[in-house]
Amino acid sequence: MKNLIVLFIFFLMTSCVSTSPSSNTNNQTSVSPEIQARKRTTEMKNVLGLNAAQEEKVLLINVVNFSLLKKLTESNQTSQIPLTYEKYRMEIKEVLNPEQYSKFLDQFGNL
Repeated sequence: MKNLIVLFIFFLMTSCVSTSPSSNTNNQTSVSPEIQARKRTTEMKNVLGLNAAQEEKVLLINVVNFSLLKKLTESNQTSQIPLTYEKYRMEIKEVLNPEQYSKFLDQFGNL
């Protein structure tokens, strides 16, 4: 629960950072991080068999992750992306049971 609160606060802090309109050169900007996160969470729910509590936590983690990745890309801080992926996997691991996490690595491990 503490991690979710920290993630939520981090999400709020990162959403307050503004970017210049000229940095919007990526074609993926047409899909919001929230939409991407919902889609990924639905895929994960179907593949991993998430329960309602897990789904809620995973959705929050996914929203924060997609938002952060978008900001890192827009601000040309791509060197931080591998560390972001590693933190993402660690946060997901805390929510899933060992069997689900193994499936996660098989199906979504290349994230």
